[in-house]
Amino acid sequence: MMKLIDLVAAVDARAPFATALSFDNSGILCGDPQREIRKVLLSLDITYDVIEQAFAQGVDLILTHHPALFSPQKVFSPSDRVYRLIERGIAAVAAHTNLDAARGGVNDVLAQAVGLTQIEDWWGDDPSFISRKGVLPEAKPLTEYCTFVKQALKANSLRYADGGRPVHKVALCSGSGGDMWESLIGTDIDTLLTGEAKYHHFLEAAQAGINLIEAGHYATENIILPVLEQWLKQTDPSLEILYAQFPDPVRSV
Repeated sequence: MMKLIDLVAAVDARAPFATALSFDNSGILCGDPQREIRKVLLSLDITYDVIEQAFAQGVDLILTHHPALFSPQKVFSPSDRVYRLIERGIAAVAAHTNLDAARGGVNDVLAQAVGLTQIEDWWGDDPSFISRKGVLPEAKPLTEYCTFVKQALKANSLRYADGGRPVHKVALCSGSGGDMWESLIGTDIDTLLTGEAKYHHFLEAAQAGINLIEAGHYATENIILPVLEQWLKQTDPSLEILYAQFPDPVRSV
């Protein structure tokens, strides 16, 4: 059994909250730091349904990747998620951009899942945010690699733009990183893999001879939940860890 503040310290030791980007809201969102935590629910996001799942299962804490609250808020009503968490007596902690950049965090897990070796830090044009780059053991045709990625991440769908090159050296950014393709110009990296990209990102990347793969925000980040479970169990084996029933909210037909 451990207190909330100790659990947060355990996450901080692996993914320091001080490394979160300025727009972020990682850490304790609500809850008494001295509260004893016995049961934790893991989820990529906090939704109203996830809160009710937690309440029905007697959960003390919901640990997520995405914060339920990003911007300062002056008024809270019963329809607000944080209001409902407090009303239900459930603590909430988010490990977001600090977990994206951490050793063994989201981008490392993603790089391994999509078959990369020689994994290194990659900053792109933004030194404040560390993603990853790596190499496939052997080059693959783009469509073949896209099929592999879709299966490896259990993605609902996958979109790509063909830059006219096989996939060998890959830069990746979990979540929303489509605009980072420009950082590949003039490098030996042939492919950018990310969770979200816009139409003009696909168009311009392909024109520049860069493959752009969009595997879905959910699929590129939900893979971190088993790692969080492992970290928590290593800290306190007595913790009961549950997973929220929270499928990818983006559907495909």
